[in-house]
Amino acid sequence: MNRQKMNVLLISVDALKPEFITDPKKYGVCLPNISEFFTNNGVYASKGVKSVFPSFTYTCHQTIITGTYPDTHGIYNNIMFDPDGSHKGAWHWFVSDHVPTLWKLAKEHGYCSASVAFPTSVGAQGDYIVPEFWWDGSGLDTKFIDAVSVPQGLASEMEKEIGRFPGGLDLTIDGDCRRKEAAVWLLRNKIKARETEVPFFMTTYFASYDETAHVNGVYSAEALSALEQIDQMVGDLIKTAYEISDRELLICLVSDHGSLDNHHCIRPNVKLKEAGLISVNSQNQVSSWRAWSQRAGGTCEIRLKDEGDLESSEKLKLLMEQLRTEHDNGILEVLTGDQARLTRKGFSKAAYVLVAQKGYEIRDDVCGDYMTTELVQKAQHGYSEEFDEMRASFCMIGPDIPKGKDLGSCNLVDVAPTLAAVMEIPMPTAQGENLCKRFWTED
Repeated sequence: MNRQKMNVLLISVDALKPEFITDPKKYGVCLPNISEFFTNNGVYASKGVKSVFPSFTYTCHQTIITGTYPDTHGIYNNIMFDPDGSHKGAWHWFVSDHVPTLWKLAKEHGYCSASVAFPTSVGAQGDYIVPEFWWDGSGLDTKFIDAVSVPQGLASEMEKEIGRFPGGLDLTIDGDCRRKEAAVWLLRNKIKARETEVPFFMTTYFASYDETAHVNGVYSAEALSALEQIDQMVGDLIKTAYEISDRELLICLVSDHGSLDNHHCIRPNVKLKEAGLISVNSQNQVSSWRAWSQRAGGTCEIRLKDEGDLESSEKLKLLMEQLRTEHDNGILEVLTGDQARLTRKGFSKAAYVLVAQKGYEIRDDVCGDYMTTELVQKAQHGYSEEFDEMRASFCMIGPDIPKGKDLGSCNLVDVAPTLAAVMEIPMPTAQGENLCKRFWTED
């Protein structure tokens, strides 16, 4: 395409399901920005976006920004695998070490590259990066976020005008409102001044629908109310992006995964303890482990502490065979590590991966009953990427984008190569499809 490079805004709404875009009235929600604006004026995927394995927030967001599967980018979960607690509950806040991100490539190809609150953005190479990061929810978070922002000091400069940046622990509507204010501030105070000289690529993120659904249920009144408020914030953000743009603007709205309601909790570590692979003390605290299950919502990966421990390996194998054959345990699939890596492109370091049946959320508890109907969260994701309920969303509007075109379905790995094509940036590491090929033809 022979034209001035356009601005690109990527908005992620955590857990936004495709039916909210295609048929919001069915669920009693009014979404003029998330739904009508895109379906009337752009392209959208009515059948949803196939997520990755596992369909968990951090894994998915690194896929969105790199166009690669988890076994390639290396982020397999939200939280780092850490049975001993030596990492103090650290999350995978950081960009992949293995493949380039759109932020890096955009900057290298003449774009002003920016991001506000996008998961897995610590360490991103860009011009203005305020990542999702936290320590303990106190004022220390501001100092940490400021230290890892690009340029260093950006977060504190921003907070002088808009108040405290929410980091990643405030997943409320108020937190999203401040994420929106941060994105608007960045557009008006940093990006606008450069926009006549260079185009911008910017990412931002809204978390409160997902969190409210976890607490109250996917289609609960509380979750739907959060979604309507996010819609207003998306509208404000889009309006600001148009206002500061002297060049053409493309907007892409995505989500990372869907969600479904839970009705049971299951705890594979209870089985590992019963098999002698986890030991606890008199206070039921873990004293040692030879195999450990770490949850990712509706899936979990099980690793051996020592892969050369043949006795533990055999015990684990027997337990996995038992789980595979017994009934009524809430397990849909028992995968070997090779199966997870080769056929599902995730959990490359696992010895085994368990995939739960719909509604059976996996927890990490070691003691207590293996299965209960007492829930920790009313809704969850991380289930099989093959479930329709785990489908994510994709919409795009901008120059030369057909109006009202339904793309049917696509894959989460398609987002990055599609936006790279829009920005005329080569992205040979991407493993997805450039969706523009479905509606753009060569001049």
